[in-house]
Amino acid sequence: MALIALLAATLSSQPARLVLGKDAGAELEVEAPAGAKVTFSSSVGLVGAPQRKGPVVRARFTPPALHAPSVALVLAQIEAGAARELQWLSIPLTGSDTMEIETRPGASVEATVADSRVGPVKADKKGIVRLPMVVPPGVQSATLRITDALGNVSERPLDLDPPPFTRLRVAARQASASAATPAEVEIFVVKPDGTPDDDARVDLACAAGGETEMRGRIAPGVYLAEYTPPEGRTGVFELSAKAGGQLATTEVALRPVAPGETRRSSRGGKLSVGLLLGGGSTWNGAPGGSLLLEAAMLLGGLPLEGTLDLGGSAFASIDQHAAIPALAEKATARAWLVQVGVRGSRPLLGALDGHAALSLGLQGQSVRRTFAANLGSAQDDALAPRFALAAGVGMRVGPGRALAQLQLEGAPHEVAHYAGSTSGLSLMAGYLFTVR
Repeated sequence: MALIALLAATLSSQPARLVLGKDAGAELEVEAPAGAKVTFSSSVGLVGAPQRKGPVVRARFTPPALHAPSVALVLAQIEAGAARELQWLSIPLTGSDTMEIETRPGASVEATVADSRVGPVKADKKGIVRLPMVVPPGVQSATLRITDALGNVSERPLDLDPPPFTRLRVAARQASASAATPAEVEIFVVKPDGTPDDDARVDLACAAGGETEMRGRIAPGVYLAEYTPPEGRTGVFELSAKAGGQLATTEVALRPVAPGETRRSSRGGKLSVGLLLGGGSTWNGAPGGSLLLEAAMLLGGLPLEGTLDLGGSAFASIDQHAAIPALAEKATARAWLVQVGVRGSRPLLGALDGHAALSLGLQGQSVRRTFAANLGSAQDDALAPRFALAAGVGMRVGPGRALAQLQLEGAPHEVAHYAGSTSGLSLMAGYLFTVR
């Protein structure tokens, strides 16, 4: 789904973090174009009704009535017409509570929590110390320093044992999806301390089946995925995101493909890179193998990709033409190439696409000729133009797509004293990773 470029300022909070039981709340703020609908939500706590003042939309966040540390994962959903933008924010919620510690009567106790010191507080006649602890999210332990009535000092660790909290949320950029129009899904992940997690391992799945693809991180802690439902499925289904051992869900409505709606190709993302391997034969019967490193870029909104190939081919030796067969020389060709091209795709069946491609480039051809009767050998090198025509199929698999194609290659005759040419047919197969 295309997004309106003007939907756009970052979601913010004042203050940026809160202490539970002490701070009353925070002001959320985001910019949105006139007429856009803004909806706030949070994993914990409450968000009041949004209030607009010009391009700025504000809402009041009230933290939950808890004492244990946590993090509020806040989402601002901005809708203008058919476009929907998601803005994410994490608000660390520092825990605040009184902890009772048993020690010797009259002892003085200090606690160090996340580089902050609490106390000293003197134990009562029963040896009970009540420490007003302030614990940020992600802090698992503290250090106690105990000084008894005789001045003896000891230190020991204190396991704070904070309860787990949600560090993962997921939301779709559109309300519905079809086999032709996938759902773009954003997954927001934070670390135990509430800061965005830029190194999370994220997965997405749907009970309705279909295909999912992780497209990568698009903002601090925000990962983009695509979900393409299977053809024929309708109804409301749950998308499940996993990261760091946690699970988060959201719902998406699956609808039939609308008339005139074109199914998304298996080309994947805007930029793909990968490797293609092939084998075949020249027209003069020399078997050969090829290796190509390819980069492919989508061309606007068209079902076309521009391609850049670097690589080479190696061919078995052949007998060069000679008036007397016994005097025929042996020739072995190698070729290094660079070529650019265009590849067009169209849907075939399910996740399978068909494609056709045309490439033009230059080929550096090296030919080693071995003469009969032990008369030595010669090495010749030359540069020549080349072209390639290919037709094949592609399928989305994992973080990219698999390709297979039959390729016709053409190059001039008699290059570097090679009888005939390296023109011929080959079968190519490989895998392109989606970069973005």
